[in-house]
Amino acid sequence: MARSNPRNRTTSRSRAVPASVTPRTLFLAGLGAALLARRETLRLAADASEVPRRLRAGADAAVLTARAEVGKLAKSARTTLAPIRREVDRLGGRIASVRDDGVAEAAKRLNPLLARAGLPAIKAQRAKPRKASKPTAAPRRAARKTVGTARRRA
Repeated sequence: MARSNPRNRTTSRSRAVPASVTPRTLFLAGLGAALLARRETLRLAADASEVPRRLRAGADAAVLTARAEVGKLAKSARTTLAPIRREVDRLGGRIASVRDDGVAEAAKRLNPLLARAGLPAIKAQRAKPRKASKPTAAPRRAARKTVGTARRRA
């Protein structure tokens, strides 16, 4: 029995014989390439006609997503600012009353001096009480289209 040694092969290997090139094989290869190029061109043209529609659907979906995100951020800002706005309104009323008290006190002390100098007196006017402004609620809208519906239509 012959031992199999990787360096000395006992079996002979068949060599690949290059195919002969004839005008007929060249013609058939060219014909196949032309048919393949035609088929590929038609496929690319069909895909290219779909590109604007897909871009439009993607842009619509991006706009809807951005609108939803803006709505969430606006709602978050309103809920964060509402207590601050109420506090400002409350402090605004207190500031106005302190200011009016200061002007009245100054008028009480300075008016006799101004009268001696012949200058017009300071008029202490009370500010009208301010109503606390209520945060306006966002108007209710009909059900919004979600991102999924835009993609389904596309």
